[in-house]
Amino acid sequence: MQQSKILLLKFAFLLCSLPALAQGGGSITVSGVVTSAEDKAPLVGVHVLSGSTSGVSTLGDGSYSIVVTPGTVLSYHYIGFKVAEFTVPEGTAKLTHDVELQPEAQALDDVVVIAYGVRKKGTITGSVSTVKAEKVESTPTAAFDQALQGQVPGLTVMSSTGEPSVAATFTIRGTNSINSGTAPLYILDGIPISSSDFNAINPSDIESISVLKDASSTSIYGSRASNGVVVITTKRGRMAEKPIISYRMQLGFSQIAKGNWDLMNTEERIQYEKEIGLTDGKDYNLLSQTDVCWLDEVYNNAAMLQNYELSVSGANEKTNYYVSGGYYSQEGIALGSNFDRYSIRANIEQRAAKWLKIGTNTMLNYQDIEQADDGEYTLVTPISAARFMLPYWNPYNPDGSLASVNDGSWKGDGQNPLEWIKNNQRSYKKYKLVSSIFAEATIIEGLTFKSQFNVDFSHMTGLSTSAPSYAPNLGQGNAQRLSSDALTLSVTNTLNYQFQKDKHSFNFLLGQEGVNYHYEGFTLRAEGQNNDKLVNITSGTRVTSWSDTTDDDYSYMSVFGRGEYNYDQRYYADIALRTDASSRFGTGHRWGGFWSVGLMWNLRNEAFMENVSRWLSNAQISFSTGTSGNSSIPNYEHLALVSGGLNYYGDAGMAPSQPGNEDLGWEKTWTTNLGFHFGFWNRLNVDFELYNKRTSDMLMQVPQSYADKGYGYYWDNIGVMVNRGAEVNLSGTVVATKDFAWSLNANFSYNKNKILELYNGVQEYEMSATSMKLVVGHDSGEFYVNRFAGVNPANGDALWYTKDGEITTEMRDEDKVLVGKSMNAPWAGGFGTNLSWKGISLSAQFSWVADRWMINNDRYFDESNGRYSAYNQSRKLLDRWKKPGDITDIPRHGVYTEFDDRLLEDASFLRLKNLMLSYSFPQELLRKTRFINGIRIYAQAQNLFTFTKFSGLDPEGIGNMYQAQYPMSRQFTFGLDLTF
Repeated sequence: MQQSKILLLKFAFLLCSLPALAQGGGSITVSGVVTSAEDKAPLVGVHVLSGSTSGVSTLGDGSYSIVVTPGTVLSYHYIGFKVAEFTVPEGTAKLTHDVELQPEAQALDDVVVIAYGVRKKGTITGSVSTVKAEKVESTPTAAFDQALQGQVPGLTVMSSTGEPSVAATFTIRGTNSINSGTAPLYILDGIPISSSDFNAINPSDIESISVLKDASSTSIYGSRASNGVVVITTKRGRMAEKPIISYRMQLGFSQIAKGNWDLMNTEERIQYEKEIGLTDGKDYNLLSQTDVCWLDEVYNNAAMLQNYELSVSGANEKTNYYVSGGYYSQEGIALGSNFDRYSIRANIEQRAAKWLKIGTNTMLNYQDIEQADDGEYTLVTPISAARFMLPYWNPYNPDGSLASVNDGSWKGDGQNPLEWIKNNQRSYKKYKLVSSIFAEATIIEGLTFKSQFNVDFSHMTGLSTSAPSYAPNLGQGNAQRLSSDALTLSVTNTLNYQFQKDKHSFNFLLGQEGVNYHYEGFTLRAEGQNNDKLVNITSGTRVTSWSDTTDDDYSYMSVFGRGEYNYDQRYYADIALRTDASSRFGTGHRWGGFWSVGLMWNLRNEAFMENVSRWLSNAQISFSTGTSGNSSIPNYEHLALVSGGLNYYGDAGMAPSQPGNEDLGWEKTWTTNLGFHFGFWNRLNVDFELYNKRTSDMLMQVPQSYADKGYGYYWDNIGVMVNRGAEVNLSGTVVATKDFAWSLNANFSYNKNKILELYNGVQEYEMSATSMKLVVGHDSGEFYVNRFAGVNPANGDALWYTKDGEITTEMRDEDKVLVGKSMNAPWAGGFGTNLSWKGISLSAQFSWVADRWMINNDRYFDESNGRYSAYNQSRKLLDRWKKPGDITDIPRHGVYTEFDDRLLEDASFLRLKNLMLSYSFPQELLRKTRFINGIRIYAQAQNLFTFTKFSGLDPEGIGNMYQAQYPMSRQFTFGLDLTF
């Protein structure tokens, strides 16, 4: 059989060689051996192609021989390995050329996705951090965002809620604006998307995530890139003898991550009521028999989580495909929250001709969402009400049924929040399509034209109902429906030309891009329903509210170009230019120009570094500078508008609704970056970067007197803000043997934010109801509050500091000061480790944020000291001042807690983000099954431990204030990965 194969290969070799032999004397015979770079073993059946189709294959010993003309480019193709190329030189009739092919997995690790293309690692002048698939694909969350926390220096990932369907907030290298958007630009396979769609992307479909941070890497995106860019690339098929079938299953449960609950239990509450005289009509012998922890009633300690995924992928010389489907379900830890997702993805590329490749990247999914109310204080929504309910108010009857206001079994004040949410339900359904169709044509060697058309469509419906049988509704139910559609169409055309001349390499890119967005939607509320089974719009007797948005549109038009130069893989340079027009600005200010210049010196490749090559494996210095823009403001703000919807004694009317500003234009950020990248012994990598970001013409709602046309504000380009900082990233392999490996990683970043200029010569501006103040020379997130000085031990009075630092018993606005504490964390980072022994692997990843501050608004109610004493209070009030001589920080009863720096808390934290133990079955055992290629089982915990001084349920947040917040959850999951 082996001899037959060799004869066939020789026959194929003769047939493929005939055209070359016929050419006569100008031919060259190239021969050699093809081996694997990994184990040096010969590779049998490697396709050695001359052009796109003709060629030979290697024999049993990996050898090949082919006759070609000088200048022919030979390409070496083998399943599972990276393609290698060799240009045949002139001057000889015979030539020996041995080839070592790199495994494809290694080739993927060497690739970094950048703007409009990919580059080999170590050839980029800009600041780009990449997170690979293995970091995100097993994350037990609906979206990939949580997996990035603590992984990338300079990227801060924070969540304002633990709601499964809500995305985290990304900030790259500080806050760049006051009122304009501060989120990065998100690109999914070349398509701009919103962070609200993170949960539409199956994390297992992601191949890599690149975070672009400096001007050299972001300026080519121009518009919307001043806050950085996050490029998400989904998976493609890999060369293999047969399709790869993968099945993944995860089962687990969630619970509250931290759960710091300091409210009174029944014994403490009774003691407190007796001390303050709140005892009228209370039977404490009866009440003491009930002790309810409302934290346990509102938050589920074992919320179910399940995930099932199936994918099929493969590739050959003409077709590359990756098709997947999945179902993800997560119960929220808070009552009334749930998330279900059904997803399908198809990434397909087809070589339609030698010069043409076409394909599509398409994602389609359906989501069923229930969201719990948070962020506002009410007595009925569970997250908020849990803090107000007294511990001797039992939400359940002795038989386990809900205590109801309908039959009087609810003994508490107001309503039972558990019964309220059962009778007032709210749900959403979301349909999401993100699809691109592209064609890539090779016009001549090195010149490629690519055209891509993108569609991003969302349809969402919502329904909220209130049962008429619920006593507080007085027999009158209500229903509200909403429907919205958002469609983004975009097209990108690029022309890329690359060529090499001796040691000089060039790459030029020209491009055009257009984006068009349209949104429309409506809401409708009807009341008067009288039957629990007919709670819909048509069953109501009257419509009580309605609203609609018929057109909400914006568009961008862009032209851009980039040039890259590389001399001998030692000196790199690139320049990028882009101009954008945005419909959000005045007609004379729509176009903005952006640029960048990047330089990189790979001194490791210098001849004088040969003496240190044994221990210095990498040494690069990079520099970049350039500009990018921001237009993240509401649509139409540049226009002076009138709006309808007003009622003038029964007649429809209109009135002016916004002032407009036709001079409104681009916000611009100028970024300069200096980077140092070193590698030692091929084991330790050190990256150190310094940056300066200067934002000018900031888009801000400038305050003005209501006496001036009655608006109170207008949008304008004002002021200057800077962010300066440093980033360090360390990664290394401590031990690497045949059976055992141990690696470590750590990163941290520091960012200093400062306002250099405000508007109209104003040096400071207090933002009402925020306890914050914008002041030139200070951080944009710095708090401006009264300073609490403690409690007078003689009489229990509260004491404050005046502006000048003197003690006073009166809290006055004029004594507020900037306290040097900001909601913007200057320090952030993460660290982790991975140990593997044979098939067993143990990994841990931590994330942390330092010197971040938040006002804990919950304490204003929990420690009210008499203002809200009818509701449950913090047990701290038991240690309040009671008699002369008491030393405490809680004043006497009746001296209420105020909004001073008592409520300002350090929200720094250290979190064990992920801990995973896995086992991969040995290949020797799996070969016996003849159809299973891989089995991996694992157990993991997400947000396992949280260390913080913050007294609330969760230290994470994105704003200046913590109030009735849905806390983060801790997940425990068990998983199984099968590969066929």
